[in-house]
Amino acid sequence: MNSSLSIGVLSGTSMDGIDVVLADFSATFPQIIATNSHPYPDQLRNELMRLARGTDTGYGLDSLLELHYQVAEIFTAAILALLDQSNTLAENVACIGFHGQTIAHRPLADPPWTLQLGDPGKLSKLTRITVVSDFRTTDIAAGGQGAPLAPLIHQQLFQSDKQPTAVVNIGGIANITQADGSGYDTGPGNCLLDAWIRLRQQQKFDQNGKWASKGQVQKQLVDAWLADDYFQAKAPKSTGTDYFNLDWLSQTCDLNHYQAEDIQASLAELTARSIAVAISHDTERLLLCGGGVHNTDLLERLQQQLIGIEVSSTASAGVDPDWVEGLLFAWLGWQRIHNIKVDTSKITGACKPILAGAIYHPNPQIEV
Repeated sequence: MNSSLSIGVLSGTSMDGIDVVLADFSATFPQIIATNSHPYPDQLRNELMRLARGTDTGYGLDSLLELHYQVAEIFTAAILALLDQSNTLAENVACIGFHGQTIAHRPLADPPWTLQLGDPGKLSKLTRITVVSDFRTTDIAAGGQGAPLAPLIHQQLFQSDKQPTAVVNIGGIANITQADGSGYDTGPGNCLLDAWIRLRQQQKFDQNGKWASKGQVQKQLVDAWLADDYFQAKAPKSTGTDYFNLDWLSQTCDLNHYQAEDIQASLAELTARSIAVAISHDTERLLLCGGGVHNTDLLERLQQQLIGIEVSSTASAGVDPDWVEGLLFAWLGWQRIHNIKVDTSKITGACKPILAGAIYHPNPQIEV
């Protein structure tokens, strides 16, 4: 197929929705053609969240496979909605880069493993488009951590010879790309903030960080959290909400000893400080993307930690911060179907450049 169009689709660790990006790769700088944010049905999201937190171990093989298929079906609905709203025919799309829904990520296990739900074969069949998936597993097979992968697109879009630039994606988990192209997960982004406000106020997220802004940071808490082994570990490293969750939080302190809004303020400070300490001293500009960009309180805390560094969203560099990661998976799919290797050695620790992802054709007998 000679089409220059590719779709990227993912749902992050917060599971707040499914992001879909249609991109055109006919020019050197990819162009976003259309986007769509598709909600998870509440029941499916709740089941996936329980599974990811490890709080429900009653899933048998049949139940797990059913979730695997359901995720593929809801991602299909999100993709078809994008095609419809953009008046794009499936036959004119070269591929879909499909991350799947991460349930568990164990890069330091022996052997290391990672699990993303969402059957790529089913997705390919339902959309009638070639799907590229299994990005994390192919990286782990090459000796890498499997994540983060966002630094790959950050390098392509935002590297600057004029000004040393770092990029931070603040999703459920935050990850950084340094000016030299290296990168790793810094720790929690929005995940603990979301989990705490969901528990205490039954809200999905802290809009603009208003609740956190009402609290007082408990420095001894933040210092204790930052003493966790993950923050002390050297890169390459990656993590997920199966590590940073309410169980982790309850094990680190007596939550009943503090005001709820003080916990929220302290969690915001944790995210800001763990990002700030990761940024190289020679960095002059920091670009932000991901859902955390909309948390005004969090951004103010981050700027206070980074006096002298220019902080702005990736919109200032020409890419909407909400769609950078969707563009990543469109790009990864595009690279794979053209047999272009990616080098994650400075990010995940993979031992060599790899063909990232596995290809699933709508019809195994048809070659693209």
